[in-house]
Amino acid sequence: MNPKFSIVIPTYNGADFVEQALLSALNQTRPADEIVISDDNSPDDTLTICQKYTDRIKIYRNLQGPSGFVNGWNHAIEKATGEYISILHQDDLLASTFLEEVEKALAVYPDVKHLFVPCNYIDGDGNSLQEPDYCTGEIKRYTGIEYVRAYQTIGHPHIHRCPGVVTHRDIFKVCQYREEAGHIADDDFFYRVGQYTDVVGILSPLASYRLHSKSETGHLKNMQLVQRLAHDYIFQVKQWMGCDFMGEKEFEYFCSLAARFAFEEYYYGVKYKQCTWEKEGKDYMEYLKLQDIKFLIKYRLFLLLTSFFGKNLLSKLLK
Repeated sequence: MNPKFSIVIPTYNGADFVEQALLSALNQTRPADEIVISDDNSPDDTLTICQKYTDRIKIYRNLQGPSGFVNGWNHAIEKATGEYISILHQDDLLASTFLEEVEKALAVYPDVKHLFVPCNYIDGDGNSLQEPDYCTGEIKRYTGIEYVRAYQTIGHPHIHRCPGVVTHRDIFKVCQYREEAGHIADDDFFYRVGQYTDVVGILSPLASYRLHSKSETGHLKNMQLVQRLAHDYIFQVKQWMGCDFMGEKEFEYFCSLAARFAFEEYYYGVKYKQCTWEKEGKDYMEYLKLQDIKFLIKYRLFLLLTSFFGKNLLSKLLK
């Protein structure tokens, strides 16, 4: 029996790129069984653009939106009726053979419920910025912890991103995208999904991840992003501490990033005399110290300098 595929596109103010994303979904050599637009109440022309294709897609609108990007993903998933669901962000692209290759992989590993392909990175004009250098073309099966290890250590920064992922609907019954995971809610989902299924990687670059100024990451100022990531990696440390699923090295990955961003938030707080940043960063660092999580020498040196010179004088020296 052939699997049924849904491609869902969560949208919010996506008029610049949504038509390109939608066409990449429509132009699959193995057609999707349904394509769903789930809009979070965009005030721009997103829906007007999508409505040109109403004979080939389903469109839903959340009149209570905007609800945030994570809730937007979950609303889109709820509308899908297919057995396998692929989330395509409104500014990303799928290669025309994406679903064809996924179907071939499922013929080899029909019991696997989460599959991915690596992606190229492109700019706002569609020009290539970075291509994966680890694509062998093979279809590779990973255990859950092997998948986590690959996600953390292969690629720049990860072996795949959100475009080009297919997940069986049964997984979403036990493992959802979580708003509390914050800016890295997609990473958080991928780290957890291996607890419920082995994972298959189709190691060919069959998706494109777009980097541009209007993306969720692109529109954030550096300090806002640091604050978000400090919070989000502390969340990961708390989640995985003492968990049997996560190996020691994999857990250290979260600890090192939590320490980095907690320190950066504290550093910027001292440099710019922002008490909220300083206090939050320091609180995060104190929490990590209580868990016996080590800090790099340069972080410890800065804390010593803060104690020696005082925050006001150090702020002046940093400017």
